[in-house]
Amino acid sequence: MSLPSEAPLTFRAPARTGARAPLEQRRLTLVFPPMTMPTSPPLGIAMLKAYIEREMPQWRVTIIDLNIWLFRFLLEGIERGEISLTDAMHRRMGADTATLLHAARAFSGLDDEAFYQRPDVYDLHGRTFLNFTEVFREMLTEECAQWEAGGEPSYLLKTLVERVLESQPQMLGVSMIFSEQLPIGAMLGRWMREQAGLKVFFGGSCFTEGVEHFMKWYPKAADAIVTGDGELPLKALLESGGNPRGVAGATWREGEEVVRLPASYQKDIDAFGAPDFSTIDFSRYYSPRPVAALLLSRGCYWRKCTFCVHFHSAGDTYRLHSLDNVIEMLKRMVDQGVRHFSFVDEMIAPGHFVRLAQAIRAANLDIAYYALSKPNKTFTPEILREMAASGCKYILWGLESGNQRILDLMGKGTKVDEVAEVLHDARAAGIHNHVYVICGFPTETPEEFTDTLDFLWKNRDAISAIHRSVFSLEQGSPISKDLAKFSIDEVWLRQDGPLGGRMGYRCASGVTMEQAAAQFQAALPMFRRFNPYAQYMANFRDHALLLYAQRGPTLDFSRRGIPMPSALALRHVAEAAGAPAPVRDEPELINDAA
Repeated sequence: MSLPSEAPLTFRAPARTGARAPLEQRRLTLVFPPMTMPTSPPLGIAMLKAYIEREMPQWRVTIIDLNIWLFRFLLEGIERGEISLTDAMHRRMGADTATLLHAARAFSGLDDEAFYQRPDVYDLHGRTFLNFTEVFREMLTEECAQWEAGGEPSYLLKTLVERVLESQPQMLGVSMIFSEQLPIGAMLGRWMREQAGLKVFFGGSCFTEGVEHFMKWYPKAADAIVTGDGELPLKALLESGGNPRGVAGATWREGEEVVRLPASYQKDIDAFGAPDFSTIDFSRYYSPRPVAALLLSRGCYWRKCTFCVHFHSAGDTYRLHSLDNVIEMLKRMVDQGVRHFSFVDEMIAPGHFVRLAQAIRAANLDIAYYALSKPNKTFTPEILREMAASGCKYILWGLESGNQRILDLMGKGTKVDEVAEVLHDARAAGIHNHVYVICGFPTETPEEFTDTLDFLWKNRDAISAIHRSVFSLEQGSPISKDLAKFSIDEVWLRQDGPLGGRMGYRCASGVTMEQAAAQFQAALPMFRRFNPYAQYMANFRDHALLLYAQRGPTLDFSRRGIPMPSALALRHVAEAAGAPAPVRDEPELINDAA
């Protein structure tokens, strides 16, 4: 890759925090590092900005979405001819520079025909954008590793640091929700501590587990890491001048030891206020229309899924914003020109969902949104129609499996036949259904995974996308604390990492990890064909919302050409499990219209 040839960057160290400046001069910068999907602004730093500025008016908070800044820096530099991609990068992207720039324009709202009317073009753009992101994520991760090992910082790393220093911070907070952000976040933290003398705090939902391990992996990256709710700990850290001792939810190093204090959780989350997006330019994001994330609750009302660790970030609690508070948040965003929302709660319970929908309608809010939930029978047709009338365009449902034994082992609390009924009722109400599927859950057999594929096939007219993954044993999950219940007789560290690494395991029954991966690969052709518009739409959740809001009723489910699970599963899944594959005469592909 060729980058601009410029004079070496100079780094202006801001004033240290020892002597207190006038009240209006206290400066906190909150950063969201690259690289992840740049389709909407990060929520966490906007929430913290609003709370700190309201509770501590002596602090001015600057939020920097370094993720979107880097995407714009790269893509606009490429468009101006200041940055050129190598042949190897083009091969990795599977596209040339012109296609990449056309994707950026269409995703920015400059070519609605390509986005909304040309599924073939959208798929080309989606694949190109994802590959571009992966190329630069890998490159930055490697550059961070080289710098961490004592090498010289790259041009891009210095450019990221300079962008943060422009805000002249006196303290720095770094918010991360994806593991891919950790190397760059750690680089920024260490640089700011060593070169600028700043106090640096980390937080975000990726620190649910493995915080102590992270402190040892990156010992110089942060003065403290905050787990749980971020508002009160950040306020306490600012009040103490960055001293984490006694701050609930803080983890820090004392010599070679790592100290971690348990988090506390405030019941009244209305007291935290609404996020402040006032300094965010939504037009810079790669979505044709502005989309904003909102958190209407904290924690999960179910908290029984045996594979999950997400609810730990809220301390095994479930706390709701009042509906009056939610409506005020939505009204404020609508006044700013935002009408499309992602409700990023762990999941919304049916009873609360219908009250939310009724409140939205009573406030005459013309919005569109998507959310997450669990498909159980309490989502009645009446509730689903109320949700659709309030602007719900699609739901991400935690299906996970189409086999009842596996669902029970997962602790889902759902019944296969009831799930199917909910999906069809939602589709009849005008809500699109995206479903999560896990392949290779402990003790799952090839036949039980085939049940999942059969379920998807039989209910294909009600399903618009499949979000899929191979089972991963998460440290801190209920499974990891009761291995015998899941017939796991051996666990080992497959690959170490900042948060504790990836775990390997062996079950006394069911498919092996390798066989589960083979099953997953065999099922991908089926999974990818479910979206009625474009295969890559499921990779861009905010885009799916915009598409369904614009074209939802007109999308043609009959043209998807979904491979049949009888041919797919009974052949490839059985082969992956080491059993003889039955001979079948069914075609590999069937068109739904046939």
